Amino acid sequence: MSTPLRVGFIGLGLMGAGIAGNILRKGFPLTALAHRNRQPLETLLAEGATEAANAADLARNSDVVIVCVTGTPQVRDVLFREGGLLEGMHEGLVVIDSSTSDPDFAAEAEEAIRARGGRFLDCPVNRTPKEAAEGRLNVLAGGDAAVLETVRPVLETYSETIHHVGPLGSGYKAKLIHNFIAQGTAVLIAEAFCTAAKLGLDLRAFADLCRLSGAHSRTYDRIIPFVLEGDDSGQKFALRNAVKDMRSYTRLAESAASTAFTAQAIHQTYLLATNLGHGDKYVPHLFDVLGEINGVKVRAS
Repeated sequence: MSTPLRVGFIGLGLMGAGIAGNILRKGFPLTALAHRNRQPLETLLAEGATEAANAADLARNSDVVIVCVTGTPQVRDVLFREGGLLEGMHEGLVVIDSSTSDPDFAAEAEEAIRARGGRFLDCPVNRTPKEAAEGRLNVLAGGDAAVLETVRPVLETYSETIHHVGPLGSGYKAKLIHNFIAQGTAVLIAEAFCTAAKLGLDLRAFADLCRLSGAHSRTYDRIIPFVLEGDDSGQKFALRNAVKDMRSYTRLAESAASTAFTAQAIHQTYLLATNLGHGDKYVPHLFDVLGEINGVKVRAS
């Protein structure tokens, strides 16, 4: 029986804690860095994980390192800072970024990592913290297919599906395009329910009929409980992070000379929500933001 890969993990936030927990519980030795909230790390340590002093130390003691942070600036910092991953890079180490980062960053990361004997994959994930804890994420992988196969057993611990969508940077691109669809759908639903509220419709009845038609979607199911019950837990994703994703998507579309009329409007909606002071709230709070702008409460009676 082969020795399991040693996995290092950076980014024990809402998504990362679930991912790391599955890696450890399914048989891979895990080393992790502390998050600003130490509780997820303490839970992992109690289950047998090891704490690293810094990213360089983590890299030296790992065969695979997974980074799960907010976006490009944070990933770049993890790589290049003093005591960062590059300082501990060694021959054969595979670095996997599961963050939603800018596609242009893939080449920068690959060049720096390869120069020190490592390899890089961009493997962002779809779904929510609930599925992360359940080990049911979707992995969108970009990079060398042979490298992907070497780390597939690790990815399988926290994913329901793994999609190799193309060469380096393709995972980032697919994730941004996917998020445009999902985040755009949330804006459309919130705007529509705001109109329905202003017109005096019974929002609970309207929500029921939308579930039976083309208005229904997975995003709908995640955010509509906020209108019905005030429950925002279905989409634990901050509005300010949606601003980041939509900004990156519009730039991606422009780089491909693809129109982005709708994307710009969606980006501005999330930016407005953040500028009004709602940036740290989850996406379902779009209903409150649009209600505030239009002078109506978008909640079912």
